[in-house]
Amino acid sequence: MSQISAKKTKITSPRICQGDIFTNIEIIESINFVKSEMEIKKICFPYSICLNQECDLESDFKSKSEKDSRLLHIAIAPVFLFEQFLAGNHWGTIFTNTNRSKRGDTKIDLIMKNEIPRFHYLRFIDDDMPEFIIDFKHFFTIEREYLYSNLDQLRLCSIDDLFKEKISQRFSNFISRIGLPV
Repeated sequence: MSQISAKKTKITSPRICQGDIFTNIEIIESINFVKSEMEIKKICFPYSICLNQECDLESDFKSKSEKDSRLLHIAIAPVFLFEQFLAGNHWGTIFTNTNRSKRGDTKIDLIMKNEIPRFHYLRFIDDDMPEFIIDFKHFFTIEREYLYSNLDQLRLCSIDDLFKEKISQRFSNFISRIGLPV
């Protein structure tokens, strides 16, 4: 059995916090114009996690009058149900992935031990939470006003401080790596 790698914390903050997990976040993939019609393609992520630093989010929330110190967008990474990741269908129709995996495979064992930098495996101590996996390669941003105006409906939970710091460290290590051709 894998070790506990996440714990929910009671949501008491009226603001967005580092490690908040959101549901049903929609982003615009593309906007195309065909003759006189506009076509908007959206991607809906069933789960995603806030990657911004806690100090930036707190400063953003407190700076109501100082517009230039506020965040324009919130950094988010997709979070997938681990079982869908194993089945290879976690991206739906966005990426076709037929690679099925199973627990006990060497790569999956390394992912579950958080030894592969691209991914962060979340196994909660809380019984009501499924296993998740964060994919740091595909982070994106969402407008802060949209997130704040829908925060009560979109925020599923928040990760406890100890665990969200580990996620932050792993994301920053992944994003700051020196990319060399394979």
